[in-house]
Amino acid sequence: MDCILFPTDFSEVSMNAFLYAVEYAKKTEKKIIVFHAYNLETETTEVEQELYEKVDIQSFRNKKETFPPFEKILKENKVDSLKVKYVVREGNFIDTFTQYIGKREDKIDVVVMGTQISKSGLFQLFTETSTLKILDEINKPVVVVPGHARFDGDLDNILFLVDYQEDEKEPLEDLINESKSFKAKLHVVHFDLAHGDSIVPMMDRFKASLKNHDVSNVTFKTIDSIDIKKSLLDYCIENEIDMVCLINHKRNFYQRLFTYSLTEDLIRNINTPVMAIYRD
Repeated sequence: MDCILFPTDFSEVSMNAFLYAVEYAKKTEKKIIVFHAYNLETETTEVEQELYEKVDIQSFRNKKETFPPFEKILKENKVDSLKVKYVVREGNFIDTFTQYIGKREDKIDVVVMGTQISKSGLFQLFTETSTLKILDEINKPVVVVPGHARFDGDLDNILFLVDYQEDEKEPLEDLINESKSFKAKLHVVHFDLAHGDSIVPMMDRFKASLKNHDVSNVTFKTIDSIDIKKSLLDYCIENEIDMVCLINHKRNFYQRLFTYSLTEDLIRNINTPVMAIYRD
């Protein structure tokens, strides 16, 4: 069974993101794996310490226990049929997290996690773990949920940012299928910065080459722009976009820097979850 991996430190940011993971799991019939790493040799947060007093965290792996905060959310949202697995590992978060994915104990399809903007300008997972490092190391689609995002219960409008490249076709086909599961409208948007010849023929060839020809819920749009970040933010606000999807290219430093900068701007300005899809 395909799974959604949900890392948590039990913070408010993390608990807020869990609602998105639950909705994603319900609509795609995936199992949620709630992952927590602890290190008793380091200082823990007040929220973590409170939970540790209720649950014997060191022997948790040998017991069939659950994390009360998540069970409460599931109960409040009347989610009875959803499959949830709780995994606890001792050690540094990044190390244990990547090791867990690498061992392939479960078939991880996507990672959903909460994030907040740090004072330094780099967006962070929780308060100490660099999201950039997560994206670079795990090679899985990652949905980053801003701390101030407010879930309205649906994912009605999903945006996929494209440049009509070959490596965008497979993730787009996957998104078309998933958007149908959500009963959502998928906006496939290209921002034309060149302002040269018409981009329409390229867009038509791109559409025609897709394996999934049922694009009844998909809107293809090309927008002339001189400032892609501002244009994208404006489009998201005007069309009430619930999630933005983009390719996380690792081809060179400048492409990665642009992707991270764009993602940070989206999170900072519109509080919309962003899915980063890994591609070499």
